[in-house]
Amino acid sequence: MNCQEALRLLYEVIDNEASEIDAGKVQQHLKRCKHCFELYRLESSIQNFINERLKDGNPTGSLSTLRRKVILKLDEIDGQGAIEECPPSI
Repeated sequence: MNCQEALRLLYEVIDNEASEIDAGKVQQHLKRCKHCFELYRLESSIQNFINERLKDGNPTGSLSTLRRKVILKLDEIDGQGAIEECPPSI
C-alpha cells in the first residue's frame, strides 16, 4: 500500500468504518511511513477531541468554531493534491 491509498482510507480507519482488511493494510503502512503516521496521529487526535466534546450533546460555540476551522483546513489540504509516495524517513 502506498501513501495515496493509505490516506484515501485514513478517515474510514479513524471512524472505525474501514473493513478489517483495509484497516490492517493501513496500519501496516503507518508502521513503515512516518509521514502518514504523523498525519494519522494528528487527525485521530482531532477526532477524539471533537468526540469527547460532543458526548454531552451540547457543543459550545468554541467547539463549533473549531470544527469549522478544522473542516476548512482539511479542505485546504485536500485541494493540494494527493501524495504519490512516502517522503523519506529521517
